[in-house]
Formats: sequence, structure tokens, C-alpha cells
Amino acid sequence: MTAQSGQGQRFRALLWGGLQLYAVLLLAALLLFAAYQRAGFGVGLNEIVLWGAAAASTSLLLLFLLVLGLPGRSGALTGKAMSRMMMGLSGAALGLLCWQHFWLGNKQLSLFDLATVLLIACLVSLELAVLQQSRCRQRRIEPPERYKQMRPAIFLFLFGIDLSMAFIPLHMETLPQSFSGLSPDLLIGLPISVEFLCVGVAILCCGVWLDRSGWKPPFYTGLVLTGLGCFYSWLAPDAVQFILSRGVLGLGYGLTLLASQSYVIRNTDSSNKSRGLAHLFAGLYSGSICGAATGAVLAEQFGYGPVFLTGAVIVFSVIVYGWVTFGETPEPVTITQGAHPDPQKPRPIGGFLTFLGDRQVLAAVLFSSMPASIAVVGFLNYFSPLYLNRAGVNDAAIGQVLMLFGVILALFGPAIGRFADLSESKRAPIILGCMLGGFAFLVFAIFDGVIAVTLAILLLGLSNCLVLSAQSAFVLKQPVTAQYGEGKAMGIFRSSSRVGQMLGPVLFAAIIAMTDIESGVMLFGLAYLMTAVLFALLTWVPKRVEAASRIKVVVNE
Repeated sequence: MTAQSGQGQRFRALLWGGLQLYAVLLLAALLLFAAYQRAGFGVGLNEIVLWGAAAASTSLLLLFLLVLGLPGRSGALTGKAMSRMMMGLSGAALGLLCWQHFWLGNKQLSLFDLATVLLIACLVSLELAVLQQSRCRQRRIEPPERYKQMRPAIFLFLFGIDLSMAFIPLHMETLPQSFSGLSPDLLIGLPISVEFLCVGVAILCCGVWLDRSGWKPPFYTGLVLTGLGCFYSWLAPDAVQFILSRGVLGLGYGLTLLASQSYVIRNTDSSNKSRGLAHLFAGLYSGSICGAATGAVLAEQFGYGPVFLTGAVIVFSVIVYGWVTFGETPEPVTITQGAHPDPQKPRPIGGFLTFLGDRQVLAAVLFSSMPASIAVVGFLNYFSPLYLNRAGVNDAAIGQVLMLFGVILALFGPAIGRFADLSESKRAPIILGCMLGGFAFLVFAIFDGVIAVTLAILLLGLSNCLVLSAQSAFVLKQPVTAQYGEGKAMGIFRSSSRVGQMLGPVLFAAIIAMTDIESGVMLFGLAYLMTAVLFALLTWVPKRVEAASRIKVVVNE
């Protein structure tokens, strides 16, 4: 029986490992072809796909030899061992693809472009390795590790959504428009604006739903709405219906995003909550980066419509993954201390105002969540493209520089989240993250141009590795959160970041209109540092008071 189990495990390892290798190499070949096309080199798609197939087949042969060489017991291919093996083989396959590029391709291709292709392929390989680990351990996974199962789902989800991210304004321009009195520049921005407005509305509504029904109903409802939104975007015959389709997608996006965070929160405790959320955000940003890069290539080859349809198929595939992975996952009774208050106990009057007026929560909203959102969206999505464009940097290079933010979060987020979990109160990681964010803008006191923006983005990435995961854990630890309800509390807190995202472009538009732009950025950096100081002062609690508050919470439970 053990021998048969071991043979079955070997077969599954070869099947899923082979699919992973061919998927990674196919994506790498498409991205390499796109890089050749942009550079004006005459290398055909068929030729590059053959390079990828040869590299994947060679690595598949190595996988076959490695799997056959393992001991016959069924436990030899653990999830962690399999994921590490596939990462190594994917790296070897990408190395073979690079060798063929230098041997058979055009050596004049920029090394920066080649590095971008390899980086995106490595991110996809990493997420597929996490999926491989989750698949191998699905039946015997322990509750402390269960949060990792959401990372592949959120990766695929963002991959499907952001396939169209790069060309939504361009597609809007091609559609028949029945608006009068609105400028073309405003019109092409409406789909994205409506989408993010609906994301914020959905996050607010989702909080109440989470407290009443758990994470599964809003999660699957969000997936269905998002998939339908992508499908509707493909079918939309005019601008009005396209805007409506993005609104439907935004509603689904908000529901699934908050529900996935709720899943992680309910399957972690104070010792690994920041790490669990960091894993989730790592998968989110990996999916966004890889989806945007892949979607741009697909749109160039096949047009905008098929990309929307592909995104819908990928989003609907997450439902299948959820049924297989989460179908038998029991709802945890309680892991977060005080997260599920007794419904028999009377709630305090004015729950919303009591929650938002709490000193700790208010400090987290005003001096951590909103400044971080203003900094990231305003600087990354608005200021940097304009600033670099005025400095003479081409569009491809701008995209590669901006991609560094997501890469930092994807690669270093989980490790930094483990560090954040060492802090019991989560104050220290938030303060350190805010300080790193402030220093990111003070870089403009020394450098300018591409170097300044690159260093600022790297520091902002490290800052958000600390802040994103620690913020939620900090708010969830507050006694007022237990009284108000975990889901509603997270919905309100996450909505505050949406306010910051709306204010960011406005604030940085004023900065870029200044005569001395670098001085304006430095002033913002100083203001960001001040928010770190204010957060530290407002959230400081004497140890005796903190201990008494903790005892009170335990007694009330």
C-alpha cells in the first residue's frame, strides 16, 4: 500500500511539475518575444516558443530523474521539498532560455529588458511553487499553516484582473461615447475611477457581512461578480456599459479582497498574523505585476477583447481552486483574541463612533494608513511617471522602475512579516515603516532623476512590507475592535486607505506644479516623518495600563 501511494505521489509530482515548468517557460517566451518586438529585432514567436519548450523539456527530464531517485516512501515528496525542487528546476529552465537567447537570438537586446523578463517569470514560478506546496499538504495541513492556502488564490485573482490594467484608458478611447460636455481626458479616466469607488463601497459593506456569515459567502460572491465584470467588459458595446462593467468588477474586487484578509486573520494568531497578511499581500502584488506584464503582451498580439475574456476565465478558475482547497476547511471557532464577541452581550452605544474615536484606532487611521496610501498612490502611480517622463525616460523603462515596488513586497514581504510578528503590540513595525517611508522622499535631497525615484520606490516597498501587515494586526488587537466586530472594523479601517488613495494624486499634483519639485517632495517626506512621531506618541501606553487593559479584556471574555 505504501509503495502504491509512493508511485501515485511520484506521478502527481511529475504531472504538476511538468505543467508548472511549461507554464513558466511559455510566459517567459511571450515576454521575451515582446521585448524583441519593442526593440525592433526580427525574431519570430514560433522560434522563441521552441526555445522555451526545449528548456522546459530539459528541466522536465531532470525532474523525472530526481523524482525516480527519491526513496520509495510516500512522505519523501513533502510540500516544502517539492516547492524547493520546482523553484530550482524553473531557475535552471530560465537559465537555458537565456543561453539560447545569447547563442541564437539578438545579443543587442538590453540586459535591463532581459532581467525584467526573468524577474516576472521568477515571480510566477515562486507563486506556482507556493501552490505546489499547498496542493501537496492540503489534506494534512495544520491550522497554523492554513493561511498560506489563500496566497495562490489571491495571486490568480489579481493576475486575471490586472491583465487589462495597462490598456483600460486606451480601450475606453476606442468605444462609442455618448457623453457631452466632458473632456476626453476625464472620460478615459472614468472606468478606473468608478472601479475604485465601487471597491471602497464593497469593502465597507463587506465588513458587516463578514461578521454575520463568515468569509466564504462574500469571497465567492466577489469572485462571481469580478468574473462577470471581466466578461461584461469584453462584451460592452459602448463607453457607458464599459464603465458599468468596471463598477461590477470593483464591487467583486472589494468583497473578495476583504474576505481573503478575513480568512487569513481567522487562521492566524498573534504569533503569525503579520506574516500571514504579508504572504497575502505578496501574492496580491505578484499577481498584479505578472498580470499587467502578460496582459500588455497579449493585447499587442490579439487585441483588447480577448484579454478581458482571458481575465474572466482566470478569475472563474479561482472559484474551482476555492472549492477544491477550502471546501472542507472548517471555520475556526476563534483564533484572534476577542475577534468574535458574544452576541448575547450588549454592544456599546454608538459603536461606529466609539470605534473610530478610539485613540489607538484613530492614530492608525490618520497617521499610518492614510499617509502610507497617499505616499504610494500619489508618488508611485501619479508623480513618478510624470517626473520620469519629463526627465526623458521612455515608457518601458518607467514601467520597469515602478515594478520594483511590487517586487520588493512579493520577495521580502513574508520575511519582514515574520520580523513584525516578534512585536507583541505591532507599534514598532508601524513606526519603523513610517520612518522608512519618510526617508524615501528625503532621498531627493541628495539625488534626482531616475536614481532618486528608484531609491525612493525601494524604500517605499520596504516601508509597506512593515506597514501593510502590521497595521491590520495592530487594529485587531485593540479592545474596541472586539466590541465593535472584527469584520466591520477591518472594513472601516481599509476604507480609510481608499481616502488616502484619492488624496494622493491631488497632493502630488500640487508638488509637481511647484518650481522646485525636489524641495516639495522633501517637505512631504518631513511631514511623513512627523506622522511617525505622532503615531508613536498617540499610541504609547504605560506598561501598567496596558497590562490592566489586557486583564480586563480576558475577564470580559
